[in-house]
Amino acid sequence: MSNITASASTSAGIIAARLRDDINDGRWPDGAALRQDELATLYGVSRIPVREALNLLRDDGLVVIEPNRGAYVTRLRVADVEEIFDLRILLEADALVRAIPAHSRKTLVLIEAIQAQLELEDAKAAWIQSDRAFHEALYAPSGRPQTLALISKLRTRVERYGLSKLRPGSRREGWASEHRQLLAAVTAGDAEEAVKVLTMHLQETCSAVCAALTLTQT
Repeated sequence: MSNITASASTSAGIIAARLRDDINDGRWPDGAALRQDELATLYGVSRIPVREALNLLRDDGLVVIEPNRGAYVTRLRVADVEEIFDLRILLEADALVRAIPAHSRKTLVLIEAIQAQLELEDAKAAWIQSDRAFHEALYAPSGRPQTLALISKLRTRVERYGLSKLRPGSRREGWASEHRQLLAAVTAGDAEEAVKVLTMHLQETCSAVCAALTLTQT
């Protein structure tokens, strides 16, 4: 790979991360057009890394690119969100069951610290990042990298609704209680209870996101 190509790829990754944050924060709402010239000016780069960044976000499911129409932010329906959460429940429950026997005191202390930080967060982005970190740490010992990659991709597709439609205070007590119950079950090695709590947690989150999404689409 030439230095020019490597530089463009690096820039594309940086622009993709910035654009992802802006989409998640509601700057670019569902269906918003993402014009390359406008984005290049906004982020102070040429159109080449912008085009590559849009392709990266298309692979993540955040952007749709159509001939003669260009790129725009993916618009999810309530049914899409419900399907994504159904898939998350299946995959995350499997990863959790596989991870529980492999957890150690060290990994459980780390999860406890992440949860403590999550309960202190007020900023939207930091709150969602801490929630993601909590779940990733729960599943990390599962030894299933492909499953974890799919979980991450599914989460990315709906994460922006957690940022733009919900607020840290909207389900703070519920989130904290469910996370604490989940961590207690994992610590006790009770896979059945852990899956039960995880399923309830994701279903409640799905319901909250869908309710908020419905209000914006009516």
